[in-house]
Amino acid sequence: MSLVQYVAGSASILFLFVVLYSVYKKKIQEAYALIWIFTGLIMIVFSLSPYLLHCFSRLVGIKTPAFALLSFLLMGILFLLFQVTVVISRQNEKINQLMQEVAILNEMKKK
Repeated sequence: MSLVQYVAGSASILFLFVVLYSVYKKKIQEAYALIWIFTGLIMIVFSLSPYLLHCFSRLVGIKTPAFALLSFLLMGILFLLFQVTVVISRQNEKINQLMQEVAILNEMKKK
């Protein structure tokens, strides 16, 4: 194994540890943690086995394995952004509903 593989594998394991620790301390919800854990595991597998990364890049038609890994990570980030956008939209709907209920209760209180 090369130095790059050791560094990438160590960084991936550290990343996974940070995600798991954040879940343990309730800083991140489990639904979001699953995406990050999956991403961390894929990073570990690809960093410790460049042959798998090379096979994956050939499978999707990308000549350079590094670009295949970058594309995979970019898709993961886009998926996470979409999920966060959905959650924000739901929260905005709930906030609007609560504001309307508070306004109705305030009007009832005035009468």
